[in-house]
Amino acid sequence: MNLWWVFVTVGILLMAMEVITPGFIIMWFGLATIVAAIPVYFGASTSVVLITFAATLLILTVFVRKIFTNRLTSKRGLNTNAASLIGQQAVVIEPIDPLKATGKVRVRKEVWSATAKGTETLAVDQIVTVKALDGVKLLVAKE
Repeated sequence: MNLWWVFVTVGILLMAMEVITPGFIIMWFGLATIVAAIPVYFGASTSVVLITFAATLLILTVFVRKIFTNRLTSKRGLNTNAASLIGQQAVVIEPIDPLKATGKVRVRKEVWSATAKGTETLAVDQIVTVKALDGVKLLVAKE
């Protein structure tokens, strides 16, 4: 087996490992390894292969990773299902008492624990708007 096939195989395995790890780091090592297989294929010296690998890895991790991660994240951070609730209307199904930190709302057929700013209690069946996330609770305000 030629050595350049080893580089390509290791690169593909590293890229596949990215699926089970967060952060988009291992994928760039895999791509850099595949690019470093090119000088190996042409019989370049070890120093040329190492320089190619290092330069490619530097470019990928510094520039391309930033572009890649910026496209996958929103301005608020990661776009999760919970973050998509902000701005949605909800119906109070259990009185919201900010002093006791109790209350529940229904948003999109889901029931969430909720709290409100201030000291005003929100009654059942009142329409509120989700303003923010506070841990696993929704921060709501009167419509």
